[in-house]
Amino acid sequence: MPGTSRAGVDLPSAIERVIEDVAGEVEGRLVTVVAEYPAHLPAVAGDEQELAGVLARLTSIAAHLIDQGEVNVRAELLPAGEAPTAVGLWTEGLDRLAEDGPWALVNISFRAPSNIDSPIPDVLLGLDRRADTPAAQDRALALSECRQVLEGLGGALWVETSPRDRLAFGMAIPLMAAQSAGPDVSPLRRVVDEHLPERSEGAHTLLLLVEGDDLRSMLARDLVDAGYRVVLASSGADVMALSRAEHPDLILLDLLARAPTAFDVAMVLKQDRRTHNIPVLFLTSVDDPQIGGSRMEAVNFMVRPSGTGALVSAIHSVLNSLPSPSSRVLVVEPDDAVREMMILMIQAYGYRVTEATGPEEALALAEHVSPGLVLLNAKLAQERDYWLVRGLRQIPSEFEIFVLADAMSDAEGQAAMSRGASGYSETDKLPDILDRVRGRKDRP
Repeated sequence: MPGTSRAGVDLPSAIERVIEDVAGEVEGRLVTVVAEYPAHLPAVAGDEQELAGVLARLTSIAAHLIDQGEVNVRAELLPAGEAPTAVGLWTEGLDRLAEDGPWALVNISFRAPSNIDSPIPDVLLGLDRRADTPAAQDRALALSECRQVLEGLGGALWVETSPRDRLAFGMAIPLMAAQSAGPDVSPLRRVVDEHLPERSEGAHTLLLLVEGDDLRSMLARDLVDAGYRVVLASSGADVMALSRAEHPDLILLDLLARAPTAFDVAMVLKQDRRTHNIPVLFLTSVDDPQIGGSRMEAVNFMVRPSGTGALVSAIHSVLNSLPSPSSRVLVVEPDDAVREMMILMIQAYGYRVTEATGPEEALALAEHVSPGLVLLNAKLAQERDYWLVRGLRQIPSEFEIFVLADAMSDAEGQAAMSRGASGYSETDKLPDILDRVRGRKDRP
């Protein structure tokens, strides 16, 4: 995937703006455009105006080809190592996408029009030669030009046909946080060689992303003095290449990092089979008048130690939380954003995570993976008189069940426990639960 110096593009915002534009074009017709995307989608690479032009052109074509009905615009993440499976126009060679990634995958689908005699691919290709929609006249983008834009970023555009008379424009767009620094990471290595002592048996490797040069050097020295092997990244774009090349035991990300953000980098790492098992610890810079500058705090979204000594303790805690069958946590949460934050937090504690969005899925997964801990959304838990909690308690394996909510009364918590829950808590106090469970498992 070629690198890019362009700023990241917020894809959901671009989609919403395009929908507003196209809605004005189809006003008075029985055509609607609807969008579906995750609560958080990492920024994509490219020029914002250029990508908006591609989205607008494709959405406009779909809206003007149908007489009535919906045009569905869906965005999601395609994990690294996977490629879209599609049959239609320009679908040859999509397997190459599996060599890189993760990708932002956009699908603009609609029902094939019944009033067109020519084969649909011929009709679509004909649109390259004539701007017959208002959006096309305004933006002057042909399909082939849309394809060139995406391929210029290393992505792809194709037209997918299905046996259910539906058509779809498919797009794979590279993510900013997945932009590789190139197959040769030696230039990055040369920058950090001074912090790479000879690897000794048992020495852990840390990959550290901090954007400030002085703070990065100070932390690297302290961590090397503490016995760690430290690989430095000055930007999120370096993290992916270095994590694949160095296979660190732990990745530390500065929450103040931008373009891409630390959260985007963490999400992309978890979408790559080569890096998804590496725990991630989040850091934030704070002013410290006692040292006349800044220091780093480990936050994990929850832990806030002060000074390098506390940071080393947090790192030691993560690295010594070795996976075992009882260290798997099942997260049952329908909200994408809340679930993603919980997963990153739990993984920072060294636990493996299985996720579910609904009761039936959660029960099936619990029977299959035998978790040591289940974290359950309170609203889901309360459905059908705590059907899920009671069902989980029928599984022979022993595990704890905690019911979580933004706010929960004692009466609601006691009702959950009377049906089999081990306890209840507010979601933002999840670290307390993890500490408590870890403490019990660590006791002989």
